[in-house]
Amino acid sequence: MSIEHTTLGRTELSVSRLGFGGAPVGFLETGQSQVDRVVKLLLDHGVNLFDTAAGYDGSEESLGHALDGRRDDVVLVTKCGRRVDADDHDFGAFTAPLIADSIDRSLRRLRTDHLDVVLLHSCGLDVLKDGEALGALAEARDAGKTRFIGYSGDNDAAAWAAAQADVSVIEMSVNIVDQHNLD
Repeated sequence: MSIEHTTLGRTELSVSRLGFGGAPVGFLETGQSQVDRVVKLLLDHGVNLFDTAAGYDGSEESLGHALDGRRDDVVLVTKCGRRVDADDHDFGAFTAPLIADSIDRSLRRLRTDHLDVVLLHSCGLDVLKDGEALGALAEARDAGKTRFIGYSGDNDAAAWAAAQADVSVIEMSVNIVDQHNLD
């Protein structure tokens, strides 16, 4: 089986058109041995795009374990900006301190020294326009913690984010009944 590849957003990253979404790993409390088997199978068949989020409880840790020794074979995407741990209670959502802490935690959980893409996880247009959240992502990129930054969300916020020079990747919902974001 041959997996087709494409360039991810406004990056030079070549990714498989078929990717692994880590939400079910966390939300369904998938066992580590099952995650390891699925990740190995996907890697062996050419899938290299792996997407997760700090808010998918347990997903980053499981994916970090499954990708041990294979980090250079994948494009690793995670999302940040939501309160996910008890330690986050001191910060407001989508503030620079919360985002910086979330990225550092993701690096530890995913067992890597850098991420390929970090996305803001579904914040509103007002948060994007404020600039603090995107600024925090840009600081992480400039510090070498991530190669590219972007936004995960829909509608007007996604359209606004796509027009920003610093935003290299947009992740949005598209399915058979909701195709509004294609415009």
